[in-house]
Parts: sequence; C-alpha cells; structure tokens
Amino acid sequence: MTPEQPRDDNAKGWARALRDAGPYLSLGVTLAASIGLGLLLGYWIDGKLGTRPIFFLIGAVLGLLTAGVYFFRTLMGRKP
Repeated sequence: MTPEQPRDDNAKGWARALRDAGPYLSLGVTLAASIGLGLLLGYWIDGKLGTRPIFFLIGAVLGLLTAGVYFFRTLMGRKP
C-alpha cells in the first residue's frame, strides 16, 4: 500500500457522495423555480385578460403541484 492509495480512496468516496447527493443539492432551486414560474405565468395571463387574481391562483396551485411531484419523485429515487 502506497501513501497515494488512501488519497485515491478518499477522492472516489467524495465523488460517489457528490453523485449520490446531486439530485438533492438542486432540489431547493427547482422547487422555488417551479412555484415562481407558475406564479409569474398566472400573473402574466391575468394581466393580458384582466382577470385578477384567478390565473395567479391557478398558477400558484399548478406550481405547487409540480414542485410536489418533483419532490416526491426525487425522494423516491426516480428520475424527474
């Protein structure tokens, strides 16, 4: 066993840990983006049609549902 081998094992372990944690590292940004996009889209549609706040609320609900599905699928280990 050379002095270099433990360093290689540590590097492989670190790479494996990052690969395993990858889906969870971006989870917060993805959840915030899906909710924010739903809100912005609803707000924009309301502005075009003059129907405030109906589409804003619909966009909020759709954004929350999308975020929930993504969150659930990520935790269950499926690709979103």
